[in-house]
Amino acid sequence: MIFIAVGTTLSGCVSTGPTQSAVSVDEVEKITEELTQLSNSWGKASLTKDTAFLKSIWADDFSNTGADGTVLDGKANLALWEDDTNTVTSAANTAFNVRVYGKNFAVTDGDNYIAGKDKDGKPFRKTWRWTNVWVRKNGKWKVVAAHASELK
Repeated sequence: MIFIAVGTTLSGCVSTGPTQSAVSVDEVEKITEELTQLSNSWGKASLTKDTAFLKSIWADDFSNTGADGTVLDGKANLALWEDDTNTVTSAANTAFNVRVYGKNFAVTDGDNYIAGKDKDGKPFRKTWRWTNVWVRKNGKWKVVAAHASELK
């Protein structure tokens, strides 16, 4: 199930000038489809360790806040992906939501389930709950901020 919320202002972020961007229902559907596809590809990136894809969707000023409060920039996050010795055999997003707040701003959240084997061959299963903040820059959707916490 996908939840779609449409809005043109955020609490504390009201714009009445030319930057205000109303969004038609058709455009919300298009944005939702695009962000769903990008999010699903990100959710499966652990299968292929596709860091080129991650670089393409993370903004230059991307930051990720981990469950312990550690904030990592894009370079540090890529290093984690590149150094990961796990073999992921299954990955998928579930409980996925898209909230569109304008032509160039949206928030996605959901759960990401992964399973596989660690470097010693021991099986694992993990589920992460995540939130991503997307901004359209120069016509392309980029994640500027992310947070993920592992569910126990």
